[in-house]
Amino acid sequence: MKRQPALVVACYLVIYLVWGSTYFFIKESVATVPPEWVMGVRWTIGGILLLGAAFARGALRKLPRPREVLSALVLGTLLILVGNGGITFAEQKIDSYIAALLTSSAPILVAVFDALFLRKPLTLARVLGVVIGFGGVAVLLYNGHSIRSTFSLSMVAGIVGVASWGLATSLGHRFPVSGDNTTNSGIQMLFVGVVSLAASFALGPSPASVLSAASARSLFGILYLGVVGSIAFSAYTFLVAAEPAARVVSYALVNPLIALVIGLGIGGETPTPLLPLGVPLVLLGLAFMLYGERSLAWLKSRAGRRG
Repeated sequence: MKRQPALVVACYLVIYLVWGSTYFFIKESVATVPPEWVMGVRWTIGGILLLGAAFARGALRKLPRPREVLSALVLGTLLILVGNGGITFAEQKIDSYIAALLTSSAPILVAVFDALFLRKPLTLARVLGVVIGFGGVAVLLYNGHSIRSTFSLSMVAGIVGVASWGLATSLGHRFPVSGDNTTNSGIQMLFVGVVSLAASFALGPSPASVLSAASARSLFGILYLGVVGSIAFSAYTFLVAAEPAARVVSYALVNPLIALVIGLGIGGETPTPLLPLGVPLVLLGLAFMLYGERSLAWLKSRAGRRG
């Protein structure tokens, strides 16, 4: 792929800022709109946009095989319906920056699931990442009163959502999905959107009552998630093809910080008692997961040269 420095920088800015801001807009959306309606509208819009983009560039000339579609539906259920759905439900009660920092532990859970189900050994760097990262999450979530009251239903929903996302990420490469990433993601999004809309119509409230109760900020949040979030995904797929993976995954470190600044600075959210200790621990654990092995190898090579 021809090097396009300006486009690369623009795509990094998009995934940093947009993905970092989605937690705030989820919070805005569920403030006056039920989470199942937020999921339904958001992912239906996203699925239509991505499949439309795949069709426009000819990726749908060869339709996915039934097994590939089924695999996409299973992954969509784990990643989006349960994974993102858990976070969306949780943000009715928990602050957006907490949801973002909770989600940032997903790579740590992926390493644990890889060790449990795929027999991938945990290296020293990954073990340190798991211990430090989980310790940071525990410190961050503590509300200053009691451990029992910390784990509310909303918090548990968020934890289940992150665990489902991590499990799907760990096992995802074993599913025979379409080779075109945009098509695969579009199928997942549209499936989750349609299922969520069906559940919304079946369980209520009615679209008319939802619209009458929805604030302009919530409606804008849903539109932002559906449209701008899809643009961010396109930027991500470009970077995956054009940039080293170790550089692309830096979004996992940047997004929580963006969400933290937006949540506390713009959203007026309340910092947890041990926030100054929890955030560095979470990010340090994540840094060990993403770059620890490479950093240790570099230190060993430097020590070998001096020796």
